[in-house]
Amino acid sequence: MPKTAPVGWVFLDRHRTEGLTIRWRRGESVAYVLDGKRIGDHGAAGVLDTIPVNPAGWADLSEIRLLGQRWLRQQ
Repeated sequence: MPKTAPVGWVFLDRHRTEGLTIRWRRGESVAYVLDGKRIGDHGAAGVLDTIPVNPAGWADLSEIRLLGQRWLRQQ
């Protein structure tokens, strides 16, 4: 079985909505903003936006959470 890069998911609860999931796979140049709670989802359906990231980056879930919170503030 081929090895794949680690993937992180963070759910951001938005008051009175279903929230958003940020998905980031190490080595990819974007993180994905998904509608609703989609922890563990590798699919492309429901992608709302992408967030440019450094493909060499990605340290931990707190970094992914910060990325998502910055995206939310900009919307």
